[in-house]
Amino acid sequence: MQKSTQHGILITAALAGMIAAGNAWAGTATATMTNTVTIGNDCIISTTGFTTTYDPVVVNATTNQDVTASVTTTCTPGATPVITLGQGANANTGSTDSVPLRRLSSGGGSPTYLNYALFSDSGRTTTWGNTAGTAPAGTTATGTATPLTVYARVPSGQSGLAATFTDTVVATVTF
Repeated sequence: MQKSTQHGILITAALAGMIAAGNAWAGTATATMTNTVTIGNDCIISTTGFTTTYDPVVVNATTNQDVTASVTTTCTPGATPVITLGQGANANTGSTDSVPLRRLSSGGGSPTYLNYALFSDSGRTTTWGNTAGTAPAGTTATGTATPLTVYARVPSGQSGLAATFTDTVVATVTF
């Protein structure tokens, strides 16, 4: 039995050596993976214009027609949006980005016009123009839709043909 015990010990030792040799070939290495996400400032903008009826003969002969429209922005938190309103497609002579002279047009080959103005305050004293200096102050970017009211006025005492008058104003958000 002594031979078979020695034989068993030799086989066990040989197997242990082979296992150890196999493990000698196995190794490990590590590396660190850095993942980065950058959120840039971004905004989207949408508008809803005003629609109203103007009566130059009775109601609006002496009373301004005051209505509202809206501009809504959704901006990345941390952005500093500035919302400006262009002069309109029918701006009157002398109109500038800071003092827009907006007009609604009856269209067609010989259009007639109605003057109107857009303001950033309900008292309709602060013209909302196409410069940072005429844009409403304090717009906050929260990542959710932020509506702003545009206060519009069609001044009294204007005359015009019975027609539908329109204008197109470009709203821009700079951030």
